Amino acid sequence: MKRMLMVGAGSCQINAIKKLKATGIYVVAADYNLMTEGKRLADAHEIADAFDEEAIYECAVKHQVDGIMTTGTDQPVLVVARVAERLGLPHFIDSDTALWVTNKKAMKHRFHQFKIPTAPFAVINHQFSPTALMGIKPPYVIKPLDSQGQRGIYKVDTIDEIRQRFDDVLVHSRSHEILVEQYYESTEVTVSGWVSRGRASILTVTDRIAFPSEEKIGVCLAHEYPSRHMATYGQKIDDLTGQIVTQFGIEEGPIYFQFLIGDKGIWVNEIACRLGGAYEDVTIPLVTGVDVLSLNIEGALGIPLAVLPKEKHALVGAFNTQLFFCNPGEITNMTPISEIKALPFVVDAGYNYRIGDTIGAVENASQRAGFFIVTGESPQDLHHHVAQVYRLLRIETRDGINLVRPFDYGNTL
Repeated sequence: MKRMLMVGAGSCQINAIKKLKATGIYVVAADYNLMTEGKRLADAHEIADAFDEEAIYECAVKHQVDGIMTTGTDQPVLVVARVAERLGLPHFIDSDTALWVTNKKAMKHRFHQFKIPTAPFAVINHQFSPTALMGIKPPYVIKPLDSQGQRGIYKVDTIDEIRQRFDDVLVHSRSHEILVEQYYESTEVTVSGWVSRGRASILTVTDRIAFPSEEKIGVCLAHEYPSRHMATYGQKIDDLTGQIVTQFGIEEGPIYFQFLIGDKGIWVNEIACRLGGAYEDVTIPLVTGVDVLSLNIEGALGIPLAVLPKEKHALVGAFNTQLFFCNPGEITNMTPISEIKALPFVVDAGYNYRIGDTIGAVENASQRAGFFIVTGESPQDLHHHVAQVYRLLRIETRDGINLVRPFDYGNTL
């Protein structure tokens, strides 16, 4: 029996763990949590931080695994590549490329080197001089260099605010520096695809809909397909994706690129070499027929991959993935997830909390309360179906207060 080490055992890895087990692969799940749903599903589990290369290396050696992988999350991609190289295990990208796509300092400098359009930026430490930000117009966006889930990201207006927020950013980093970018008034699209023999196949382009609040800048609420930007920017998105794949040396595997579209055209926000964390392993097969999760598993085991077809065959016309949040409170009642899934236009749904849990204030993407995916033939269908689910969806306190924060198209699109 083949053995796979899954780095990370949270909600983003559950579908992959289920798929591995369904195909007869022995799964070892590793992350820093004592117990998670992913660990309950796995055949074996270890307490090991997904960011800790030595701890993950020791897990791989201990369990004599045949492959190592992660899905849905950025930072473990570097650990996976480095451990795979050390043990001679199959891997999609080498550790150099893995660093470029997980560390924003390396990523942004490579964008600049190869003239890939991106926001003006600087990497600064605590002792930075205002001259370090010359050429960057306020307002600013400040970010950790090596975090994920929109942790530690703030929009600020002045250099003094950067200094005030500096340590708030570093709390979410393993570095002593932070990234400062020029804010770009824009909407965002996410490009999901697969690279085979150095050729990128774009599978979906979705509108990435985020919180309108500047305090939660970049925290995603939904992905909607097809993107309303394709008629105008489709060719540019395709060209830019190919340029990034070439200049970053991506030869094989999944890609997940985030582009900003505004009055200056397309700027690249961030890139990753992983399956997305918004259930793209469910939605990509819906619209293309391409089982990207199986491709990911096979590649991590060294099974030769077929070249992806040039033409995609749509199985549904449109989808919307809702990544919903709740107001703070203690949960005493929840709509059974089976009732949500019973709706004919719902493809999948799930909760990240249970009855008895206490939900805190929303700070970043890690506070998502759950998700659901609806299909339709048009944007109007999607909007109607999303509203129907929210009418049914209740996560209640003892007083019967519904904590679910409904999605408002008017304030997000």
